[in-house]
Amino acid sequence: MLSIYSGESSFLLTADIQKDARKGKIRAYHCKRCGHKRVDIQVFCSNCGGGNLEIIDVGGEEKIITYTIQQVAPEQFVNDVPYAWLVVELNEGVRVTGWMPFIASSNDMKIGQRVRLVKSYRQGRVFEKV
Repeated sequence: MLSIYSGESSFLLTADIQKDARKGKIRAYHCKRCGHKRVDIQVFCSNCGGGNLEIIDVGGEEKIITYTIQQVAPEQFVNDVPYAWLVVELNEGVRVTGWMPFIASSNDMKIGQRVRLVKSYRQGRVFEKV
């Protein structure tokens, strides 16, 4: 894993997040002071301002909070349309975005449906139905 170390904290780089997604892993920052968790890159806790953050593995079976179905896609996703762009809530309460290929209509998935992150050579976080 590529990391920058500064004192007691280590920081994920964008390359780390992409590499972890391909392996089917989601990592988050956990504030040792207040317990708050977030997946986006940060140096200080967005809840309490503390700087003592650790990187933890999160996720497992998640649930869909909302989604939109994409019929027209950017170049890197053109072979996977239609697909759903998802907002998913992890068991730890953290929310992440990702996508699920070949979802054509709202009949193909429901809000609250359980999903899991899968290993993939594709870009971003790729989910599948549980």
